[in-house]
Amino acid sequence: MKLIAADLRALANLPASPAGRRIVFGMGIGLGILAAMSWQLAALASRHIGNLVARDGADDAPLLGLLGHGLTICPVVATWTGLAMARQQLFETPELVLWRQAPIAAMRGPLQVFVRAVLVSTLWAATLSSPWLVTVLRQTPAPPLAYALVPIAILACTAPLLASMLGVQIVLVRFLSGRWLRLLLALVAALASVGFPLWLLLTLFRGGRERIAALSQAAADGGADLPPSVAAAARLLTGAATGEPTLPNLLPVVAWLAAAIAVLLVAAPLHSRAHERYVESDRPLWRRRGRWSTSLTANMRRKEFAQVIQQPGALIGFLVFAVLVFVLSQRNVLVADILSRHLLPRELRHTAAMLTWWFLAILLVLYAHMGRLALWDGRQWSLYVSSPAHPGRILRGKLQAIAVFLLWPLVLVTGAGVYFLGADASSLGWFAGFASAGSLCALGVVATIGTWPRLLRPDADGQILQGGRSFLAAMVMVTTFQLTMLPAILAWAWLLQRSARRQLPRAAVLELAPTALALALAYGLLVAALGTWLGQRNYRRLLAAR
Repeated sequence: MKLIAADLRALANLPASPAGRRIVFGMGIGLGILAAMSWQLAALASRHIGNLVARDGADDAPLLGLLGHGLTICPVVATWTGLAMARQQLFETPELVLWRQAPIAAMRGPLQVFVRAVLVSTLWAATLSSPWLVTVLRQTPAPPLAYALVPIAILACTAPLLASMLGVQIVLVRFLSGRWLRLLLALVAALASVGFPLWLLLTLFRGGRERIAALSQAAADGGADLPPSVAAAARLLTGAATGEPTLPNLLPVVAWLAAAIAVLLVAAPLHSRAHERYVESDRPLWRRRGRWSTSLTANMRRKEFAQVIQQPGALIGFLVFAVLVFVLSQRNVLVADILSRHLLPRELRHTAAMLTWWFLAILLVLYAHMGRLALWDGRQWSLYVSSPAHPGRILRGKLQAIAVFLLWPLVLVTGAGVYFLGADASSLGWFAGFASAGSLCALGVVATIGTWPRLLRPDADGQILQGGRSFLAAMVMVTTFQLTMLPAILAWAWLLQRSARRQLPRAAVLELAPTALALALAYGLLVAALGTWLGQRNYRRLLAAR
C-alpha cells in the first residue's frame, strides 16, 4: 500500500507547488469542457429519453438499454487508456528501474500501473458518461442509492477490460518480444490515440437525428447487445432505479472486478522479464551515414526528421492518420451541406469540401507538432540551454521540419478529393493554394503557442513540465488557429449568402477566386512571419538562464 499512498500523497500535494497548480488547473479546465459538452448534449436529448422510458412503465428493457448506452463510453475510454497510456507505463516509465531494485514484490509494479490506469480511465469515463446516466435516472423515480451506485458501475466497466489488456501485453512481451511486436504495439497505440478522438467526434458528440436514432435503437434493444461487464453494471443501476434488491445485482459486478484482479495477478510476475526483453528489442530503424551539415538550422531540421524515421510509433502514426482522413472523407463528415449547394460552381464546392476536411485534419495534428518545439525535447533541453547558439536558429530548424510535416494533411486530402469527389485539376489547384495559405497560418500559431512561457515554463531542471498545463496549451492553440481562420469562414458565409440570393453569378464567383487566393497567401505569410517573430522571442525566454 505504500506505493498507492505515495501516489495519493503526490496528488494531494499538487496544489502546494506552482507546477502542480498548473497541472490541476489545466486538467480541470479540459475535463470541465468535456463534461459541459456531455451535459449539454444530454440535456438536449432529455425529453426524448423521458418519452422512451415512460413508453412502457412495466417494462425495464428501455431503461436498461439507455443506461447501457451511456455506460458503453467506459470500455472505449478503458481501451484508449490501456493501449495508449498504460503500455508506456508498463515498459517505459522511469520508475520501473527503481521498482525493480526496491525490496518489493515483483508484481507490485504492474499492479501500481493498473491502479493508475484505473484512476485515469475512471475519471475520464465519469466525465463523459455521468451526464447521460444522471439524465436517464432523473426520468425515473430513482432513489439516492441509484445515483450513489453510478461510480461503482463506471468502475465495473473500466477495470476488467484494463486488467485484461495489461495482462495480455505483459504475456506477449514476455514470450514474443522483438522488433515486430514493438511495431505491432506501436501501431495499436497509435490506432487507440487517433481512434478515441474520432469516436468522440463521430459517436459521442454527434447531435440531431443521429443521436435520437441511436437512443431509440438502444431503448428498443433493451441491452441485448451490451458486453457482459457493461450489461451487469447497467442491470445494477436499473434495479436500483426500479426498487429491486441491490445485492443480487451487485454480485455480478463484484465478480467481474475480482476476475479482473485475478487475471492481472497471474500475469504480473512475468513483468520483470518482459520489461528486460522490451528494452533489449529497442533498436534504431535507420542510421545516417556521412557527415552532418555545419549549419545549426539544417542539423535541427535533420534531427526532427531522424526522430520520426527512427521511431516506429511516429511512422505508424502518420499511416494511421492517413486512414483517419480517408474514413472522414468517405463518410462526408461536415461537407454534405457544402456539396448540396448547387447554386455554386462545381469547382468551388469541391474546393470548399476539401478545405473543410483539411481544416479538420490540421486540428488533429496541431498538438503533435506543437510538442516538437519544446514540450517533447526534455532530453535535449539541457543542451539547448547551455549551447552558445542563437535560439532563433534552433527554432527555425524545428519550424522548417514542421512545415514539411504539415504538407502530409494536404497530400492526403488531395487524394481523398480525387477518389471520393472526383475533383478535377482546377479544383485541386485552388485547394492546394488555399490550403498552403492555411498551413502558413498553422505554422505561425504553432510557433507562438508552442513556445509561450506562460503555458510551457521550464521546471527547476530546465525541462518543460508535461501535464494539465500542456493540455491547456493545446486548447489555446486550437482556439487561436480557429480565430486565425475566421476571415475565411466569414468570406465563405458572405459567399453563401450572396449566392442564395442570386446576387452573385457563377462567372463572377470564379473571377473572384484569384484575388481571394492572393489575399489568402498574403494573410498566411503575415501570420507565419508574425508567429515566427513571436516564437523566437518566446524561445529566448524559455532558454534563458535561471
